[in-house]
Amino acid sequence: MGRPAIAIVTGYTRNPQLLALSMAPLRALKQRGLLQRILAVTWDKSDLDVHVAPLAAMSEIELVRVPEPKVRGTRYQNGVVFQVRNLEAALGQIPDDDTLILKWRPDFVGDAEFIAGKIAGFDTLCAPSEFPHYEGTGLPPSPFKAKIWIPWADANQPFFYEDAAFLGLKRDVAKLVTPHVAEKLGPLGNQENTHGPFAHVVRFATIFRQSYPIFQRYLLDYKYFSNDMAYRQVLVPAIIKETYFLHLVAAHAWILAHCFHVDCGAEGQLQLFTNLFNEKADWSELSTLRNNPPFDKVEAWRGAIKPGNFVSGVARLYGRLMDDAWQTSLFQHASGADITHEQLFTMLKNVALYRKGRLKKEESAYYRTLADSHKRYFLGRAA
Repeated sequence: MGRPAIAIVTGYTRNPQLLALSMAPLRALKQRGLLQRILAVTWDKSDLDVHVAPLAAMSEIELVRVPEPKVRGTRYQNGVVFQVRNLEAALGQIPDDDTLILKWRPDFVGDAEFIAGKIAGFDTLCAPSEFPHYEGTGLPPSPFKAKIWIPWADANQPFFYEDAAFLGLKRDVAKLVTPHVAEKLGPLGNQENTHGPFAHVVRFATIFRQSYPIFQRYLLDYKYFSNDMAYRQVLVPAIIKETYFLHLVAAHAWILAHCFHVDCGAEGQLQLFTNLFNEKADWSELSTLRNNPPFDKVEAWRGAIKPGNFVSGVARLYGRLMDDAWQTSLFQHASGADITHEQLFTMLKNVALYRKGRLKKEESAYYRTLADSHKRYFLGRAA
């Protein structure tokens, strides 16, 4: 076997059948030698004993129980803190920074061959990208030694990525142990229940916030984004016309192309069954649980993208990306593209010069549009 790979499973699920399905590919990969270890890490609370007991009965899995962190925030804040602290505890069990880490949840189900391909091909699939036509933009290098595999990303909500499962070197995955994560949710105020994506956004954006200052206000003003679909029908057409928003999109596409390997596989190869998406389900019956979007319609999401076209990724209400085609083709000059190399180069150069005030006027206009769209929609709905 090449690079050592360890799976870390964080959290628990209330359905033993789902747990068995989730663990099956990991156990198979360990038996084949592709995984060196499987570590399942969760809290040592006695009321979780019944849910984690099946893990203890699986000979391939090392069950680690750690003290639950003390939290004092809202339910939403506490959930994010638990995720981060659980990841930190799991990584603390692994000493070598160059170990390949497959992060997993017990409500996440994956095809064994698909995951095997990611592990075996990691050094190729997650090798740093090179786009020689864009040398000289002055953008910072990747903070990672290698790319991190994620199942999907969103083109028009920067840093909204799937974090139920991912694959990367321990030294890189450790950057997702977000410091002071509960405090970082503060900008949402009392709107946090309608802004679920922000938990994902905070975890990934924190890594890039200092090196890409163009995103700092994006995080502070995330309250202007919402999962209200009717609102997004107003918001997206308005912001797609803003020059500053297009600069945000270009910078984010650059980060995706350089720092992440995005691949959701084919329909059915990856599935996720979260509590949030199954609040009204009967958790004693596996058949009542619903697969989370976008895993339930992978090919439909993939088919909506036109690789090489800049706007095609971001003009939809949600800009889900199922693979690397959209972001990499932008920087490889796909024929028929709706943006030129010179235009993209200029945009990236402007992003690099953000601290010098290069986009000050455009930024002010963009955030006025955001605030106005938000105010008009929600005031109109309340009237």
